[in-house]
Amino acid sequence: MTGTFAVTVRTSADEERASAAEEIVRGLTAEPKTLSPKFLYHEDGSELFDEITRLEEYYPTRIERSLLECFGAEIIDDVRPQEIVELGPGNSAKSGTLIGPALRAGTLKRYIPFDISEPAVREGAQALFDAYPDLGEVVAVVGDFERHLSAIPRPEGTRLIAFLGSTIGNLHPDERKRFLAEVRGLMARSEDALLLGADLIKETSIIEAAYNDARGITALFNLNSLKAVNDLLGIDIDIDLFRHRAFFNAEHSRIEMHLEAQTDVAFTLPASGNTVRIRAGETIWTESSYKFTKDGLGEALNETGFRNVRWFTDPEEMFALVLARP
Repeated sequence: MTGTFAVTVRTSADEERASAAEEIVRGLTAEPKTLSPKFLYHEDGSELFDEITRLEEYYPTRIERSLLECFGAEIIDDVRPQEIVELGPGNSAKSGTLIGPALRAGTLKRYIPFDISEPAVREGAQALFDAYPDLGEVVAVVGDFERHLSAIPRPEGTRLIAFLGSTIGNLHPDERKRFLAEVRGLMARSEDALLLGADLIKETSIIEAAYNDARGITALFNLNSLKAVNDLLGIDIDIDLFRHRAFFNAEHSRIEMHLEAQTDVAFTLPASGNTVRIRAGETIWTESSYKFTKDGLGEALNETGFRNVRWFTDPEEMFALVLARP
């Protein structure tokens, strides 16, 4: 690394493991049974998702990347950020579409990646320093964006907060409202801005195909949640007893991913000794991915303190970058 790098760790691997095990037990003993979408990314899950983003059926990553390449410089010219906060950058594969133009504009002083994985943060920072030798300062935070946003350093200039990958769609409406309000609290200036990647409502067949690819990679990704359960709880659920289901729930404008039991399944939770029973045909709900209209997402932003909203979309309006200011 040629610039300066600092990392604040608000959660350790051991703490996250214990917290995850508790969360799994709560979800599997609830009705309906649920697992957090973060368990999709357990171990090989991140590699599986990377493969999904390259599938022909999976349009969100491809279109978002093209929008960033097309409009990134315009967005940077509009905001002229002195610092970029990126929530959930992973390996920072898309970060350069904002960092590059900001460095060329001569405005960027600090980049703040926020992610749950310390190795990903460190590897991403190294890749960015290699690609952008003029990137002077990276101040990383390792934490969960639902619990640790307060650990993000106080702003030292105009701030652009990026939350890409249509991750906003994984939050249910009440969670989304709390999250947006907390992000608004990280902004000290009217010039600050939030950049969201948001998947827009379109033909159901297109949406459902993105989560039911012909190669079955999304099915493996979904089933990976049960590998997380086995690992974190120390049990041995037979993953072959479940199958992947994904469908668009039009009433709630969301894709739902489920794991459906193909026969009756029972397993014992190690801490309590309680038995979880799942009937044939019953499902474990593993992910929601909400799809938005401009009016609906604009209203959610307005309700949480964002008044100035700009939209950047592809010609078919399948996906959007949303730039919102206080």
